[in-house]
Amino acid sequence: MSSPPENSTWRLWYRKKADPSDGIKEIEKTGFLLGNGRSQVMVGGGIHVERIRLSEESSWSGGPGVDRVTNASSPEDKDGAGKTGEGEGEGETYRGGNVPVEEATQRQEVLEKVRLLVKEKRRVKPKEKIVESLKGDERAFGSQVAFGELLVEEVKKFETVHEYRRELDLETGVATVIFSVGDLQYKREHFCSFPDAVCVMRLQASEPSSINIKVSLSSAHEETGTTEYTNVHNRLGMRSYLGSNNMTVEAMVTVTTEGATGVSLANNRQVVALGFDAVTLYYTMGTGWTLGGYPNFEDKDPHDRLTSDMDKAVGGSYGDQYLKHFNDHQALFQGFRLDLGQPENKLPTDELLNAVKEEKAGEEGTYLDALMVQYARYLLIASSRPGSLPLSGHSLWSQDQITGLDDPSFGYKMDIDLQMNYWLAESTGLGETVTPLIDFMEKLLVPRGQDTASLYYGARGWLTHPYSNIWAHTGPTAQDQTFYLPTAAAWLCQHAWDRYLYSQDYYFLRDHAYKLMKGAAQFWVDTLVRDPENGPFVVSPSFAPGHGGVTEGTAMDQQLVWQLLNNTLEAIAVVGERDRGFAQNLTNALEAVAPGFRIGNWGQLQEWGLDLDEPNERAPHLGYLWAVYPGNQLFFRNSSSSTGDDEGDDEGEKEPTSEELLEAARTSLATRGLGNRPQGGDMGWAKSWRAAVWARLGDGRLAYRAVEMFKQDHIFEKSNLLDFKDGLSGLLGVGAAMVEMVIQSRAPGYVDILTVTDLPDHWFQRGGSVEGFRTREGHVVSSRWEVGGTVRQVEVFASLKAGSLRVKIGSLGGEERTPSEKVRVSLKDSTKVVVYSREEDVVVMAVAKGQTYLIDIED
Repeated sequence: MSSPPENSTWRLWYRKKADPSDGIKEIEKTGFLLGNGRSQVMVGGGIHVERIRLSEESSWSGGPGVDRVTNASSPEDKDGAGKTGEGEGEGETYRGGNVPVEEATQRQEVLEKVRLLVKEKRRVKPKEKIVESLKGDERAFGSQVAFGELLVEEVKKFETVHEYRRELDLETGVATVIFSVGDLQYKREHFCSFPDAVCVMRLQASEPSSINIKVSLSSAHEETGTTEYTNVHNRLGMRSYLGSNNMTVEAMVTVTTEGATGVSLANNRQVVALGFDAVTLYYTMGTGWTLGGYPNFEDKDPHDRLTSDMDKAVGGSYGDQYLKHFNDHQALFQGFRLDLGQPENKLPTDELLNAVKEEKAGEEGTYLDALMVQYARYLLIASSRPGSLPLSGHSLWSQDQITGLDDPSFGYKMDIDLQMNYWLAESTGLGETVTPLIDFMEKLLVPRGQDTASLYYGARGWLTHPYSNIWAHTGPTAQDQTFYLPTAAAWLCQHAWDRYLYSQDYYFLRDHAYKLMKGAAQFWVDTLVRDPENGPFVVSPSFAPGHGGVTEGTAMDQQLVWQLLNNTLEAIAVVGERDRGFAQNLTNALEAVAPGFRIGNWGQLQEWGLDLDEPNERAPHLGYLWAVYPGNQLFFRNSSSSTGDDEGDDEGEKEPTSEELLEAARTSLATRGLGNRPQGGDMGWAKSWRAAVWARLGDGRLAYRAVEMFKQDHIFEKSNLLDFKDGLSGLLGVGAAMVEMVIQSRAPGYVDILTVTDLPDHWFQRGGSVEGFRTREGHVVSSRWEVGGTVRQVEVFASLKAGSLRVKIGSLGGEERTPSEKVRVSLKDSTKVVVYSREEDVVVMAVAKGQTYLIDIED
């Protein structure tokens, strides 16, 4: 029996032999995911057959190329190669869901009719004909499609294999398969390198001249009749054109060998390497799509780029390649550590999952919780790096989407999924991974979204509706219930603002984030309506995602708009704004916009402007609690004064206090369930969002119940902890939620450590720590606690700016629990005592840029 891996804390590992020859579904349950941003692969871990499924983030059907296929004069020409797939544009120009200019006036008239109808009836059914007319065109939307496969086969099957072990080391980003045949040990290593833009597989054995393999490439698009295979000096090439849009897809693998006694045989489809000491495969892939190709996205041949990357990679040694990858990955992954007191993991991951499921894991169950956090971080590093597209998470690694149907549900879903993919990034030191999201907004959503704003709304600025793709789709789609969410851009802009807060990068704010926010704010300055006349500004029409009717001013829309306008004004204070008219319009709008907070008749936080909520509603979306998480404004609204512009129906009605609103949020969420829907539509992100909101509300018992529900429904049956049907957002979101359960930074100047009550007992059986947590001012916070969760030390590195910091510590309590003489604040590596103030369980101190502070709490 093989022993557990050594020298790594965070890994997935297995003794059970994988058999990737069973096909895609087996690989998706057991395979390892590797990636370098643009390229993603799934490694099966087989013995006689190693199947590596290739994915490339821009391998998409649809887009302007559909028009070129449709209008092609000759199917034999490159521009007309292949078949015209589903979702063809019928000869029309691709507009990303927008209407032609000549139809803009009619479309705006329809919108105005809907607004008037909603104002009259206050609530309109989504199936009303006039509302249905708001739906958009999703022809040529496309979807991500399969790319191809790299197959590595043993020339002769081994008779008896023992001591099999495969593992994915999250700390190094390297997958390894080890097994023995007699006294001979075989080892295979896999990784995808971001610095070198290639993926690598190395095969070696404990004795020389023992590697005997066949290597081949295959395309997932041979049915188009366009696939070409080549082999030049043991560099296999595969090149095809997607059937729906003619886009070029190309992959190449170079087979390098070591050992003087080996022999290579080759043809255009495979390389046979016999009797070598070691064989290293370098492979890369790409398409003709480029991020800067808007709006026509002309096919740009990827061959020269891929060849250049390959030449550079094979020009160095394997050791150099490994080291560059290792250093790059470690620089990100090791920036954050969470120790829940978990024991050393000696159980294979599949056995660990079964033990936790059957409640027999004991302390090892703590390891699974911490592993899920680090696994989520690993996946983000593997799939979202500068120069890549943002992580969609639905079909990026999954290979069953090969039809190229126009299916927005497999695109970028911006009513929760896309944003949830990045909840974990900033606070755990992975801000770099947010760069592709910002690029996606700037280069695709903004230019097309400006057309959408002008054509559909007659407004300035930009917006996007909730589904998009690599072709910059910003118009409404035809999806029921979820086709319309004009505040999606406001939500995305929160990530741009957060990127500034966490990085404190003035130039990023001036040149990127502020421009995005200003354009999104301009749209709302132009399109908000009064409800009633001289009342607050509201969004109309307004939907609650996934359910309910059409109204004015749903809570989610109002919260998002209020937050966007407020953030934009804060940004103006930093970068300045020459357009005084815009700044004044923005100020006026913020003063009058309804913030989206109403308390209903049974004490709930309302989802709509109208009191329509039903107790025990099980709708998965928590948009009306956006201001709790991932937003924060509910915690800072303490006004109890009377106002003429508040949301109350009665003159002089007082705004609820923050405490009242938070209690209403608890009341409504308690009736919403934990995200499980026995009738169907069970989604992991719904449970993850609940876990995060309960953590922000300070209830660790219910937060962890949602985490347990997520594990039960979405990872226990998949030994690699993945649920491709649901996408990756659930796992990434639940990782963020568990971090929130331990440490939070709701706003600049605030950090809360172990303030969530009733956290799982097994998290505190051995003590623990957190290292490298980032606050919303860029401070780096670490802390350690004893058995039972008593915090003994907090370290704050004010790396980016000076200011006041409030450190709330759950175990500190008031003077009776922890007298002030037990608390000491000092500069690290200095005897100098720092002056601070104390407010019950909060330590308030001024920090200077570049200094490290220690809060020590004696027993």
